[in-house]
Amino acid sequence: MSEQEMQYTAKDLAASLDVTTSTLRRWAIALESAHYPFQRNEKGQRIYTEQDIATFEELKKLLGEKMTFADAIQQLTGHTKTIEKKSETEKFNVTAEELEKLVSRAVKKAVKKEREKLFKQLKKQMKKERDKLKEKS
Repeated sequence: MSEQEMQYTAKDLAASLDVTTSTLRRWAIALESAHYPFQRNEKGQRIYTEQDIATFEELKKLLGEKMTFADAIQQLTGHTKTIEKKSETEKFNVTAEELEKLVSRAVKKAVKKEREKLFKQLKKQMKKERDKLKEKS
């Protein structure tokens, strides 16, 4: 990318396309999944060029012509990968990670509760044993 080429933020590009930033993000993820390369800044955020704007404008036009999302992405990138399936896989992975965290928290909570219960029982048993010893003495 030449230094003179203009760069745009997601907010600016979304506004110029008259879409939300979340829609733009979804489109960008789908394009990346089909091997469309975006430039990124030092923070890892996508930065958009004039070429990217033209690609998004074409995507919006194709969607407006009632082309399916997957077909529009395929037409723009030349890749036959089904983007909708990739999105479902990504959703599942996120869900799996969240599920793992929830299960981990639940297990920790249950272990803590069980430990407290055992300590109470042990304390009660020790008190009984101490009382028995006192009675014998």
